[in-house]
Amino acid sequence: MIVDEIGGLFAVFDGVGGSAAAEIASQTAANSTREAWKLIMTRNPHRRKIYTFLEDCNKRDLCKILEDLILKSDEQVRTGGARRAGTDDLATTVALAAFCRQPGSHEYTMVYAHVGDSRVYLLRGDERIKRLTSDDGLLTKLVENQIVNEYHAFRIDQAMRADQLSEVEYNYFRLRGGITQALGGPIPPTIHTDKVSIRPGDRILLCTDGIHDNLTDEEIEDIIRTNPRSSASRVLVESARQRSHEDRSQTIRSKPDDMSAIVLTCRF
Repeated sequence: MIVDEIGGLFAVFDGVGGSAAAEIASQTAANSTREAWKLIMTRNPHRRKIYTFLEDCNKRDLCKILEDLILKSDEQVRTGGARRAGTDDLATTVALAAFCRQPGSHEYTMVYAHVGDSRVYLLRGDERIKRLTSDDGLLTKLVENQIVNEYHAFRIDQAMRADQLSEVEYNYFRLRGGITQALGGPIPPTIHTDKVSIRPGDRILLCTDGIHDNLTDEEIEDIIRTNPRSSASRVLVESARQRSHEDRSQTIRSKPDDMSAIVLTCRF
């Protein structure tokens, strides 16, 4: 994970496959992103100044910056990461977000980017939690190819029990964790970027699939809404861990996995 409160950058990385090489992939991508961001944030590269929060959204193209960060990380996974791991069969997902202030207002802009199935969510006031990213996975492909619609794909993704799904839908559910893109994969990734205005009171979640595979969006929303900002991420991880140990006769969502979550609250 990256939690850079001064620089305004937050990210989660999830090595694909759970092997030692997967851990190296995620570490390599995180280290590359962190160092590249520090260089960007240094106002004068010839002097030792503390890098600071991006104050004005109009001064930088953050979408392009995040895209470049991910491309550099992808390259590092393919080169330095592969040398460390002793194999070129390593990959990682990423979801990251950066913040800047909107001039003349109390609002911020969050620019976010992702590759794979790590997600970014937004919870605002009394509104339902909103998933800002679409996984690079089977269900997204099914929607793109018009085999299922978005509502149908969401219902499959959020199922708790097998009897809620048809046999075909259950097969889609079981295969939904397979991703079509990652950093360090066989081809350069297509990087998804977007931005959204952030207001005081908003909560943002960045998480790996160990969280959202085990917990439904409704459960995630309830945890973020009802727990203090200082403990929401810890409760998410613990709830997902408990779910991962449940018997499959109780729920089809149970999935042993690593779990990472960052919960951000816009306070002022």
